[in-house]
Amino acid sequence: MKNKKTAIILGGTNPHKELIKNLRDRGYYTILIDYYENPPAKSVADVHIRESTLDKDAVLEIAKRKNAQLVIASCIDQANIIACYVGEKLNLPIPYSLEIAKLVGNKTTMKKSMMDFSIPTAKYISVKQNNSFKLNGLKFPLVIKPSDTNGSKGVKIVEDGKELQVGLEEAFNLSRNKEAIIEEFISGDEIGIDCFVGNSEAHILTMHKKRKPFLKDGSVIFSIGSISPPPLSIEQTKLIKSIANQIAKAYNLKNTPLLIQVIVNENEIKVIEFALRIGGGLNFRKIKTFVGFDIISASIDSYLNKKVIITTKELEFFYSENHIYTKPGVFGDIIGIRELIKNKVIEEFYLNKMKGSIIQEGNASKDRIGSYFVKGKSLSEIKEKIHTVMKKIKVFDNNGYKIEFAYDYTDLIL
Repeated sequence: MKNKKTAIILGGTNPHKELIKNLRDRGYYTILIDYYENPPAKSVADVHIRESTLDKDAVLEIAKRKNAQLVIASCIDQANIIACYVGEKLNLPIPYSLEIAKLVGNKTTMKKSMMDFSIPTAKYISVKQNNSFKLNGLKFPLVIKPSDTNGSKGVKIVEDGKELQVGLEEAFNLSRNKEAIIEEFISGDEIGIDCFVGNSEAHILTMHKKRKPFLKDGSVIFSIGSISPPPLSIEQTKLIKSIANQIAKAYNLKNTPLLIQVIVNENEIKVIEFALRIGGGLNFRKIKTFVGFDIISASIDSYLNKKVIITTKELEFFYSENHIYTKPGVFGDIIGIRELIKNKVIEEFYLNKMKGSIIQEGNASKDRIGSYFVKGKSLSEIKEKIHTVMKKIKVFDNNGYKIEFAYDYTDLIL
């Protein structure tokens, strides 16, 4: 540690694991803050402190005590707010102001600001727990979102007033500020857009169409994977590029990752939400492997206010990221992966759960057993490879009993 700069990393996911490796290569002594006992990034950090990444006072105290030169999140919305909070308090480098981090990190304020800046998005209202409200002309089906959760946690589609009340209570229970958004459901393809903003211009790195599971009630909105490139016209691509730059300009973004989710329905494009961070799962690996851009390293440079050279290239094939969800249990092992990689069915696999980790029933990224991606010259080749993977792999609990998959992966939406 002597003569080394100290970096505090908020969150211990697989992207954070690569973040820590990069920081160590840059000569940093790395301190991981994550409340889980054994997060994936623990194995590469110099020190692991079990503390909530969302406790701003605790993180600030640790940063002071350890004389940190950098506090970085990069991959988690709410943790980005804490990183900017501590950065401003201690005069450390940050990629954007705490004001912007808080504005974008809360779905309610984000939606209001999108309306204020004329960024195309769905009609909505915000609701606080125990407060009466009116739908103000919103038409079913509606989407409910907790205002301050990460990813798709608590996001549901409801068809009537009864489902609305149940969904709202679930959203309030998940929300720390007991607030939720109700917005109109927009049909169409959900497209994820990975950008990097350099010199105030949004550069699109990759785009992917999200794949949704078939559920009996159809109520939960999340993805089990994605397919790239998505089926977009030249006009749709130009419009997405225009919207990305509109966001960069409206929020005065200079040098940062930018993750955007939109719904595309013919020539109408609506922004669901966006985040000033790297996408979760294997996004960082897909971008580096298939586009040649190291977004992990670029995100560190954005915190350090260093200029980033942005490079992109056209894809010559299809690729698909896929997430493995199982029924609840205690994770023990997953088998079949090595053979699939050896036979070139899987390009890469990342394990999200360590042995002994609790598998909860849910659809957030923390509930995934692992993620993998495949590539092919056609969609039919992609589909065949995913079918092969889900037939070959098996997940077991800590007592050696098989754990069933949570969803039917054989009915694939590509």
